[in-house]
Amino acid sequence: MMAEENYVKLEIGVSKVLRFDKYAYQPRQVIDPQLGFQKTVNALVFHVTEVDGTPADTVFSLISEKAKKEFLPYLAGERFRRYKFVVIREAGDFTAPRIMSAISV
Repeated sequence: MMAEENYVKLEIGVSKVLRFDKYAYQPRQVIDPQLGFQKTVNALVFHVTEVDGTPADTVFSLISEKAKKEFLPYLAGERFRRYKFVVIREAGDFTAPRIMSAISV
């Protein structure tokens, strides 16, 4: 059965295993959480083909610079295609998700 969400949402403290086949950088409009004004950020967006072992056709977006840096080594040569990533969000809305592990496939 195919995962049905149009994007991957991480719940606090719940890890997800994700597999990607493509990525792109895309501009996103967000509201600054401290000052309340709208700004444009450069999101790293992955096309997700698998969520927790279930086939998927969805996206996983990262706007946090800290989170994007964790994925940066896997972008060169599209190395991300050779891994499943266990990701987690450990705290509230403004805490970046992180890679718990990268599993070679």
